[in-house]
Amino acid sequence: MENPFGSTEELKRYLVLMSASKDNAAMVQKALRNLQEKVYSKAAPLWIDSKGIGVFVATDMPAVDIYAAMFDTSIKGEFSDTRDALVVELGSDWFGGLEAKYGHWLTTHAGLPLPSARVRDRRR
Repeated sequence: MENPFGSTEELKRYLVLMSASKDNAAMVQKALRNLQEKVYSKAAPLWIDSKGIGVFVATDMPAVDIYAAMFDTSIKGEFSDTRDALVVELGSDWFGGLEAKYGHWLTTHAGLPLPSARVRDRRR
């Protein structure tokens, strides 16, 4: 039953990584569309290069259900080459370029990274 006051469940943040090449480009595009339609409408590639694609998603679904939605297992053969895909839940700590696209996303959704242990030790 849908909650009339809105969702009270906390969304989890995931990084979806897929190996990409000319041979499986159509499959990767279909998997991305499935992510957008079935998991997180705002899912967009953070990066795409000659070896792969990385996408951030926010959902209350567990990783196994994200994977199943991305590679619709009801369609035989279409996703037969899915050996190089990974769905990882992001924790509370991270670090990278704060000005980068992923830095903005993580700061907005997961908060600022924890300070360095060296900085914390000096404060004691």
